[in-house]
Amino acid sequence: MKKVLLIYTMICMFVIMVLCSTLSVAVAAAYNDIDFDSAEPIECDVIYKKTVENNSYILSSFTAPEDGYYLFEAIGDKYKVGEFFEKKYNYYEPVAALYDSDKNELQYVEFDFYEPSIKGQVPYTKMVQKLKKGEVCYCKTQLLDPESSGKYSIRVMKAPDLVFTYSSADEFSGNYEIYRYTGSSKEFTLNSSYTVGKDDSLFTPMDDVVLDGIGLNAFEGNEYLESITFPYDLKYIASEAFLNCKMLNTVNLSRNLGIIGYRAFAGCESLKSITINSYDVVLEPQCLGYDENGNKYSDFKIFCNEDSTAEEYAKQNGIDYTLITKEPKPTDSSDKTNTSNSSNNKKDQPASEKPNISTSASVSSAPSKVIKVVKPKVKQAKIKKVTKTSKKKRLKVKWKKISGVSGYEIKCGLNRKMNKGKRDITIKKNSNSKIIKSLKSKKIYYIKVRAYKTYKSESGEIRKSYGKWSKIIRAKTR
Repeated sequence: MKKVLLIYTMICMFVIMVLCSTLSVAVAAAYNDIDFDSAEPIECDVIYKKTVENNSYILSSFTAPEDGYYLFEAIGDKYKVGEFFEKKYNYYEPVAALYDSDKNELQYVEFDFYEPSIKGQVPYTKMVQKLKKGEVCYCKTQLLDPESSGKYSIRVMKAPDLVFTYSSADEFSGNYEIYRYTGSSKEFTLNSSYTVGKDDSLFTPMDDVVLDGIGLNAFEGNEYLESITFPYDLKYIASEAFLNCKMLNTVNLSRNLGIIGYRAFAGCESLKSITINSYDVVLEPQCLGYDENGNKYSDFKIFCNEDSTAEEYAKQNGIDYTLITKEPKPTDSSDKTNTSNSSNNKKDQPASEKPNISTSASVSSAPSKVIKVVKPKVKQAKIKKVTKTSKKKRLKVKWKKISGVSGYEIKCGLNRKMNKGKRDITIKKNSNSKIIKSLKSKKIYYIKVRAYKTYKSESGEIRKSYGKWSKIIRAKTR
């Protein structure tokens, strides 16, 4: 009996040892082989110059001095390429990731909007994270090519109410979009222009800026916002920009708005109605009238013009709507002088959120007739396959190339909603594949792709026309 008990005890001990070993390996993989004990402390508002050698990274630890949002930045340093008369300069290309105190990845971002051919452009990353006083956050920074060496600067600071991203059109002009709103106002009116100083960001290419749009997830989950008014010349509201803004009940759109992105107002349970005065605004799937899980609200209503894209959206989605005018939609034979006067008189005057229901033009007269710009149609993208690469933590996405498009957008994440471990990548050329780097090892990712074409609006602004997202494909990293 004693021998049997001894053998049984030894077997149990062996099983425990195997389990512990397996758990250790799993934990090491989950930590992505990062030595968190080697993290160097950093403080608010201090710029740190960093140098990385090939196959290395810099790990910093930050302890929040108070409750609030914090902006983590990394900017590449300049280096010379070419000799003599062909002497040029490029910048090292940083990437960054944030981890919580339990070593779980919170965010990952590659440099934004870097065009080496445009003077003054630099590869720059930014992440905004909400932290509590005394909470520890780890920031890992390295170069996009892990086998290269180079220099860059990093900084963390208390985030301003509005954090911007700059996109260059050429050497002399560009546009800003809102990357993240961190304020706590109940009522908020966006202006069409802002002055962004050097203290607000490591990289500020221009001081006089034009607000072109609201970026991806810019206001997501804001727990204070009840009313928002957009500037007259805002061009677009990106996907999931106001996702799960539970208190938002009043939205004043402008006539010039061109696009309301996919699920832009999903989960805004207090928003019961919206007025859309534009005839041709692009309304992407589930942008209005849906909850965070894709279920339609039964008590949501749209006020819109007859024969408008908003009316078409309401019909296609079975959403209640009311027409605010019966005047005919503008035709191509128009009086440009009247259009200009009408636009100037109505600038920065938001539409009434809940008009008196009427068929009279006194409620909301139709806009002056303008020269029609045909928005290009874009085919739905189709992913051919997603495969592992020879290197770990990478996936190669290959899709069917669509002729005539300007580029593609890739969205991926650790769940089907892609709100966990999410990655958003823009490819500014007509390619048919992309290697997504710095993912987690041995994890299943969900991936989708869509194409876009650029075109000029009536005012000469460059806009994007998007095709539908491809079907979601699952793949596991090496």
